Amino acid sequence: MRRRLKTIATILVGIAVLAAGAALWFRPTVLRVAAGPVGSSDVRVIVSYLQALQRERSDIRFRLILTEGPAESAVRVESGKADLAVVRSDVAMPAKASTVAILRREAAFFVTKPGSEIKEIGDLRGKSVANMRSTPANDHILTQVLEHYDLSAQDVTRLSGSPADLHQAIADGRLDALFFVAPISEQVARRAIQSFPRIDGRSAGLLPVAEAEALLADHPQFDTVEIVRGAFGANPVMPESALTTLAVTHRLVADNNLSEAVVGELTRLLVTLRPQIVRDTPAVNQLDLPSTEDKAARLPNHPGAVAFIDGETKTFFERYGDYIYMGIFGISLLGSALAALVSNWSRRADPVPSTVLMSDLVEEIERVRQAEHLATLDLIEDEAEETLARLLRAATRKGGDSGEVAAVALLVSEFRHTLARRREQLQKAQPEAQPRAVTMLPRGSAGV
Repeated sequence: MRRRLKTIATILVGIAVLAAGAALWFRPTVLRVAAGPVGSSDVRVIVSYLQALQRERSDIRFRLILTEGPAESAVRVESGKADLAVVRSDVAMPAKASTVAILRREAAFFVTKPGSEIKEIGDLRGKSVANMRSTPANDHILTQVLEHYDLSAQDVTRLSGSPADLHQAIADGRLDALFFVAPISEQVARRAIQSFPRIDGRSAGLLPVAEAEALLADHPQFDTVEIVRGAFGANPVMPESALTTLAVTHRLVADNNLSEAVVGELTRLLVTLRPQIVRDTPAVNQLDLPSTEDKAARLPNHPGAVAFIDGETKTFFERYGDYIYMGIFGISLLGSALAALVSNWSRRADPVPSTVLMSDLVEEIERVRQAEHLATLDLIEDEAEETLARLLRAATRKGGDSGEVAAVALLVSEFRHTLARRREQLQKAQPEAQPRAVTMLPRGSAGV
């Protein structure tokens, strides 16, 4: 009974260990994502994916860490306080993180007042320009663009103010051009273009940063984007033909120490879950995967994302095959070691050799033959039970040698047979009651 309870307890412990291991192995991977500021397009996109991942019970989940903006988000992932971050390519790209996906591109371009003779950026000399979304990062882009065209601070008058102030400057004719850094799909640029009143039937003009490719050579934090025909209106059509201009990117980056398998699965989920999210969060439609053609890109891509994009994502056995084989080998060695320990413990627990026990059983057989009373047989049988148990353990603990087991079985059978035959003889010879006193034959005194 005690042995059965021990077996049941061992099985229950094994099940508990397996259950704990399975729970640990199959639990979702929670990634900390730094994004900000509150209410921005970046945060809305991350929240949408967070909800979709939970709804689909995916193997990867998000935990949002709100920040003041891309610069703080970059610091979070750089310091190890976040696994992922949404950063802006020209503000702060963390050295220890690489790109997983491009959430959106913001185009840089100018809108000129109707009837203006400004046909290229160099024509802004002596003109007034305002940054429609004036932030330190956007002002820096405007400065770099003007400097690329050899326009100094004295060459261009830069106006500033609230959107209302700028609209008033447009109405007063004091503003020649507006500078934008904004996603093409947003309506802010279209509304600003429409805020310019028509002059002699002419509408505002669109001026891209045409030499964007040249700027990329010195400023790898920038990118390019195409403004398709009619992106800002169809009456009149603006632009009249597709244009390429300068752009900055908002990127989802991952810590370089994050597993390639995890980032590969994350990249897959970003793509496959997008159709479910886009209806409620249209900004998700701007998500794009980075190009993997330039292996020496200054803004590197995470190996996990590259593996997914190039179709080289490893299967479970490709990733863990070596560990599985090593585990099997280690378990085999461990099993052999445990078997050796158990065998050694068994020998220590019952060190008497089987040959000695067999000799003792032979003596018991002789005592049975010499017994004169039934009570003596009962006592011999009780004493022999321990010898029989030890003999069976000794014969089987070595793995069950066939010759030894056969000899033991024969000897045990002989003991049982001799005991039964002698009991039958004594019952016939002494049918009356057993004697009051019984004299035991000492071990080793039986005649041959």
